[in-house]
Amino acid sequence: MRTHPHPTPDCSLVFPPHPAWVRAAREIVRTLLLASRRTDLTDTAVALTSEAVTNAVNACGAKDCDIPVALFAEWTDTGQLRVLVHDGAAGLPVCREKVSPEDESGRGLMLIENDADAWGVCAHGPGPGKATWFELGRTPRTSPVGCGDCDTLATAHREARAGGDQERIMDATIAVRRHFRSVHTLPAVAP
Repeated sequence: MRTHPHPTPDCSLVFPPHPAWVRAAREIVRTLLLASRRTDLTDTAVALTSEAVTNAVNACGAKDCDIPVALFAEWTDTGQLRVLVHDGAAGLPVCREKVSPEDESGRGLMLIENDADAWGVCAHGPGPGKATWFELGRTPRTSPVGCGDCDTLATAHREARAGGDQERIMDATIAVRRHFRSVHTLPAVAP
């Protein structure tokens, strides 16, 4: 059994390649993040899930593929959210380099590429399908100024934001600012 900082299980959803299921896919990821107390990732995760699922549904429609689409959302051993969307349509998606404002599509992979901490497309395995995946939640492991207290306070701040308690968020924000100001920006006074 894996151990990670998130008490909720991973989740999956298998559905027909139809646009009506994009919303359900977004909501399952939103629910996982809420249950995991990682609401700080919600906006980005929901948007990228929507793009990946829409791309899968569109690929199936274009290739006349009726193989169900599968979404898997899981926590990695390092505490990152990984979302994988698999479809049975042949071919790999192409990330466009330029999209004009008049274009009605073509931005999905660009958004995933720009907003995810890591992402990719995998075509390994049996059949003509492929999986698009992305990860979110990578946090810097050390303070930019090399201070262990900064790291501890930043972790407490992230946890407060994930919990959504406004009082804890305010207290954690004040603690981070007070520490940084008193330790890193104000000159030390000799006794």
